[in-house]
Amino acid sequence: MSVVTEPAGVAPDLGTTERQDGPVRTTLRLAATELRLLAREPMVAIGLVGFPLATVLVLAGVFGSGPDPDFGGIAPSDHYLAGYIGVVVASLGLVTIPVHLATHRELGVLRRFRAAGLSAGVLVASEIVLGVVLGTVAVAVVLAAGSVVYGLQMPVDVVGVLGWYAAGLACFIAIGVALGSLMPTGRSASALGNLVFVPMFLLGGGGPPRAVMTSTMQTLSDVLPLSHVVGGLRQAWLGTTDDPHALWWPLLVAVLAVALAVRSARRRAG
Repeated sequence: MSVVTEPAGVAPDLGTTERQDGPVRTTLRLAATELRLLAREPMVAIGLVGFPLATVLVLAGVFGSGPDPDFGGIAPSDHYLAGYIGVVVASLGLVTIPVHLATHRELGVLRRFRAAGLSAGVLVASEIVLGVVLGTVAVAVVLAAGSVVYGLQMPVDVVGVLGWYAAGLACFIAIGVALGSLMPTGRSASALGNLVFVPMFLLGGGGPPRAVMTSTMQTLSDVLPLSHVVGGLRQAWLGTTDDPHALWWPLLVAVLAVALAVRSARRRAG
């Protein structure tokens, strides 16, 4: 993914804004700038929305919309649509955010931001806001399209769905920032992100149902944070799941990813 270079006055203006208006308004302004730039990049929408949407529509169509014992007695279409909230969030954290950050570093954009006086906290907070907005829009598109084509039952536990969605965002945005802080170029971030995303997607609830996996595949699935996010979403939305769904695990991964990102940032600063 390529990123459009900011106009020359963006970084200095934002640095002045932080001094005058404070970090919150500066964070929102920077996030809005990033969104405008990303809107010019069609590959962002294709990667973040297109792949999960096409895959979930195909899988839901293949397995059907009637109750299936391999899916815990629920309709495969409901199984996949509810779970693909997590798949979208994983794509955001493993591919979109790392490529975005690494490309910024490659083009010298981050250096310009720091030279303009923007604090590290504002830069990180803007990525969080950016991730929340992009993730929410992508999830809404996938759910809306899937519901129109196959239908989708109302959530059993709305609060639980929102809680697991927030946990998924925290986990994968943190992973995205960590990967983006480690990768030197956008291409390397894209290569690594896709290398991690594809097997995690297949084993973490986006591919075959758990009932048809081998014992080795199930063991690998149990350690993936995506499996727990998807499992928690399915449990909250559908009232049942055979996927693992321990809330502490994706939250712990988020903490570890943040620690890795901070360490990497300090090393670069030193």
